[in-house]
Amino acid sequence: MNDEELQRAYLRAAPQAPIGPHPDPERIADLVRGSGREADRLALLEHVMRCPACRRELDLLRAANEGARAADTSRFPVRWMAFAAAAVLVIGVTSVFLSRTRTPVAPDVYRGQRPALTLVEPHAGSTVAQPVHLAWQAVADARTYHIELLSEHGDMIAAWNTTDTALAIPDSVRLTASQSYDVWVRATLDDRTDVSSPIVRFSVK
Repeated sequence: MNDEELQRAYLRAAPQAPIGPHPDPERIADLVRGSGREADRLALLEHVMRCPACRRELDLLRAANEGARAADTSRFPVRWMAFAAAAVLVIGVTSVFLSRTRTPVAPDVYRGQRPALTLVEPHAGSTVAQPVHLAWQAVADARTYHIELLSEHGDMIAAWNTTDTALAIPDSVRLTASQSYDVWVRATLDDRTDVSSPIVRFSVK
Protein backbone atom coordinates (compact mmCIF):
# COMPACT_ATOMS: atom_id res chain seq x y z
CA MET A 1 0.00 0.00 0.00
CA ASN A 2 1.54 3.32 -1.06
CA ASP A 3 1.28 6.62 0.84
CA GLU A 4 -1.74 7.83 -1.11
CA GLU A 5 -3.68 4.60 -0.50
CA LEU A 6 -2.68 4.68 3.18
CA GLN A 7 -3.94 8.24 3.51
CA ARG A 8 -7.28 7.34 1.91
CA ALA A 9 -7.65 4.36 4.23
CA TYR A 10 -6.91 6.55 7.24
CA LEU A 11 -9.51 9.10 6.17
CA ARG A 12 -12.18 6.40 5.85
CA ALA A 13 -11.37 5.09 9.32
CA ALA A 14 -10.56 8.32 11.18
CA PRO A 15 -13.44 9.71 13.23
CA GLN A 16 -14.31 13.37 12.86
CA ALA A 17 -15.44 13.64 16.48
CA PRO A 18 -12.81 14.22 19.21
CA ILE A 19 -10.54 11.21 19.60
CA GLY A 20 -10.76 9.41 22.95
CA PRO A 21 -12.05 10.66 26.32
CA HIS A 22 -11.52 14.22 27.52
CA PRO A 23 -8.03 14.56 29.06
CA ASP A 24 -7.48 15.82 32.59
CA PRO A 25 -6.66 19.55 32.92
CA GLU A 26 -3.20 18.58 34.19
CA ARG A 27 -2.45 16.83 30.88
CA ILE A 28 -3.52 19.92 28.93
CA ALA A 29 -1.27 22.00 31.22
CA ASP A 30 1.61 19.62 30.37
CA LEU A 31 0.84 20.22 26.68
CA VAL A 32 1.17 23.98 27.20
CA ARG A 33 4.48 23.50 29.02
CA GLY A 34 5.76 21.13 26.32
CA SER A 35 6.46 18.33 28.78
CA GLY A 36 6.03 14.62 28.13
CA ARG A 37 6.69 12.44 25.08
CA GLU A 38 6.24 13.99 21.66
CA ALA A 39 3.94 11.18 20.48
CA ASP A 40 1.69 11.67 23.52
CA ARG A 41 1.60 15.44 23.01
CA LEU A 42 0.67 15.03 19.34
CA ALA A 43 -2.19 12.61 20.14
CA LEU A 44 -3.46 14.92 22.89
CA LEU A 45 -3.21 17.94 20.59
CA GLU A 46 -5.28 16.19 17.93
CA HIS A 47 -8.07 15.58 20.47
CA VAL A 48 -7.92 19.18 21.71
CA MET A 49 -8.08 20.63 18.19
CA ARG A 50 -11.28 18.62 17.48
CA CYS A 51 -12.97 19.26 20.84
CA PRO A 52 -14.39 22.76 21.46
CA ALA A 53 -14.44 22.27 25.25
CA CYS A 54 -10.83 21.10 25.47
CA ARG A 55 -9.79 23.82 23.02
CA ARG A 56 -11.18 26.47 25.37
CA GLU A 57 -9.22 24.90 28.21
CA LEU A 58 -6.04 24.96 26.13
CA ASP A 59 -6.56 28.65 25.32
CA LEU A 60 -7.14 29.46 29.01
CA LEU A 61 -4.04 27.62 30.19
CA ARG A 62 -1.97 29.01 27.32
CA ALA A 63 -2.97 32.55 28.37
CA ALA A 64 -1.97 31.76 31.95
CA ASN A 65 1.37 30.39 30.76
CA GLU A 66 2.02 33.49 28.64
CA GLY A 67 1.28 35.61 31.69
CA ALA A 68 3.90 33.66 33.60
CA ARG A 69 6.44 34.26 30.85
CA ALA A 70 5.68 37.97 30.76
CA ALA A 71 6.21 38.13 34.51
CA ASP A 72 9.81 36.98 34.08
CA THR A 73 10.66 40.15 32.13
CA SER A 74 8.69 42.71 34.13
CA ARG A 75 10.18 45.25 36.54
CA PHE A 76 8.44 43.85 39.61
CA PRO A 77 10.35 41.67 42.08
CA VAL A 78 10.98 38.23 40.63
CA ARG A 79 9.69 36.29 43.62
CA TRP A 80 6.40 38.24 43.68
CA MET A 81 5.80 37.79 39.95
CA ALA A 82 6.61 34.07 40.11
CA PHE A 83 4.03 33.74 42.87
CA ALA A 84 1.45 35.68 40.83
CA ALA A 85 2.08 33.59 37.70
CA ALA A 86 1.74 30.37 39.68
CA ALA A 87 -1.53 31.67 41.17
CA VAL A 88 -2.89 32.44 37.70
CA LEU A 89 -2.01 28.93 36.52
CA VAL A 90 -3.63 27.33 39.59
CA ILE A 91 -6.77 29.44 39.09
CA GLY A 92 -6.88 28.41 35.44
CA VAL A 93 -6.59 24.70 36.22
CA THR A 94 -9.16 25.00 39.01
CA SER A 95 -11.60 26.83 36.72
CA VAL A 96 -11.20 24.14 34.09
CA PHE A 97 -11.84 21.41 36.65
CA LEU A 98 -14.92 23.12 38.07
CA SER A 99 -16.39 23.91 34.67
CA ARG A 100 -15.94 20.29 33.60
CA THR A 101 -17.55 18.89 36.76
CA ARG A 102 -20.45 21.36 36.79
CA THR A 103 -21.23 21.70 33.08
CA PRO A 104 -20.73 18.47 31.16
CA VAL A 105 -20.47 19.03 27.44
CA ALA A 106 -22.99 17.10 25.39
CA PRO A 107 -21.57 15.36 22.32
CA ASP A 108 -22.44 16.79 18.91
CA VAL A 109 -25.20 14.98 17.05
CA TYR A 110 -25.01 14.69 13.30
CA ARG A 111 -27.57 13.40 10.83
CA GLY A 112 -26.18 11.17 8.11
CA GLN A 113 -22.52 10.69 7.34
CA ARG A 114 -20.28 13.57 8.25
CA PRO A 115 -18.08 14.80 5.36
CA ALA A 116 -14.33 14.27 5.52
CA LEU A 117 -11.71 16.99 5.43
CA THR A 118 -8.03 16.34 4.88
CA LEU A 119 -4.91 18.26 4.03
CA VAL A 120 -3.51 17.39 0.63
CA GLU A 121 -0.34 19.46 1.03
CA PRO A 122 1.94 19.14 2.93
CA HIS A 123 1.94 15.43 3.70
CA ALA A 124 2.46 14.22 7.26
CA GLY A 125 6.16 13.85 8.02
CA SER A 126 7.28 15.69 4.88
CA THR A 127 9.97 18.36 4.65
CA VAL A 128 8.97 21.21 2.39
CA ALA A 129 10.67 24.27 0.95
CA GLN A 130 9.65 27.81 1.78
CA PRO A 131 7.30 29.47 1.05
CA VAL A 132 5.05 26.70 2.36
CA HIS A 133 1.87 26.06 0.39
CA LEU A 134 -1.16 24.48 2.08
CA ALA A 135 -3.97 22.74 0.20
CA TRP A 136 -6.96 20.70 1.33
CA GLN A 137 -9.95 18.92 -0.12
CA ALA A 138 -13.11 20.94 -0.64
CA VAL A 139 -16.05 20.10 1.62
CA ALA A 140 -19.60 20.36 0.28
CA ASP A 141 -21.65 23.19 1.84
CA ALA A 142 -18.55 24.73 3.44
CA ARG A 143 -18.92 28.45 4.07
CA THR A 144 -15.37 29.17 5.23
CA TYR A 145 -12.16 27.37 6.13
CA HIS A 146 -10.15 28.20 9.25
CA ILE A 147 -6.47 27.24 9.16
CA GLU A 148 -4.15 27.18 12.18
CA LEU A 149 -0.38 26.86 12.24
CA LEU A 150 1.07 25.66 15.55
CA SER A 151 4.48 24.97 16.97
CA GLU A 152 5.31 21.37 17.84
CA HIS A 153 4.46 22.28 21.46
CA GLY A 154 0.95 23.44 20.53
CA ASP A 155 1.60 27.20 20.64
CA MET A 156 -0.39 29.23 18.13
CA ILE A 157 1.83 30.82 15.46
CA ALA A 158 -0.74 32.11 12.96
CA ALA A 159 -4.32 31.56 11.82
CA TRP A 160 -6.21 32.44 8.67
CA ASN A 161 -9.77 32.33 7.30
CA THR A 162 -10.50 31.80 3.63
CA THR A 163 -13.16 30.52 1.27
CA ASP A 164 -10.50 28.95 -0.96
CA THR A 165 -8.99 25.46 -0.63
CA ALA A 166 -5.36 26.59 -0.76
CA LEU A 167 -3.16 29.04 1.10
CA ALA A 168 0.46 30.14 0.90
CA ILE A 169 1.99 30.94 4.30
CA PRO A 170 3.09 34.60 3.98
CA ASP A 171 6.70 35.67 4.40
CA SER A 172 5.73 37.61 7.52
CA VAL A 173 5.38 34.26 9.29
CA ARG A 174 8.99 33.29 9.86
CA LEU A 175 9.51 29.54 9.86
CA THR A 176 12.77 28.08 11.14
CA ALA A 177 14.65 25.54 9.03
CA SER A 178 14.70 21.98 10.44
CA GLN A 179 11.90 22.93 12.85
CA SER A 180 8.65 20.92 13.02
CA TYR A 181 5.22 22.53 12.76
CA ASP A 182 1.61 21.35 13.01
CA VAL A 183 -1.21 22.51 10.76
CA TRP A 184 -4.91 21.70 10.59
CA VAL A 185 -8.03 23.00 8.85
CA ARG A 186 -11.60 23.43 10.11
CA ALA A 187 -14.54 23.90 7.71
CA THR A 188 -17.69 25.69 8.88
CA LEU A 189 -20.72 24.35 7.02
CA ASP A 190 -24.00 26.02 6.07
CA ASP A 191 -25.74 24.31 9.01
CA ARG A 192 -23.13 25.90 11.33
CA THR A 193 -21.46 22.61 12.20
CA ASP A 194 -17.71 22.20 11.88
CA VAL A 195 -15.56 19.58 10.20
CA SER A 196 -11.91 19.36 11.22
CA SER A 197 -9.00 17.71 9.48
CA PRO A 198 -6.41 15.55 11.25
CA ILE A 199 -3.34 17.46 12.41
CA VAL A 200 -0.41 17.22 10.00
CA ARG A 201 3.15 17.63 11.25
CA PHE A 202 5.79 18.78 8.78
CA SER A 203 9.17 20.49 8.79
CA VAL A 204 10.77 23.11 6.55
CA LYS A 205 14.05 23.11 4.72
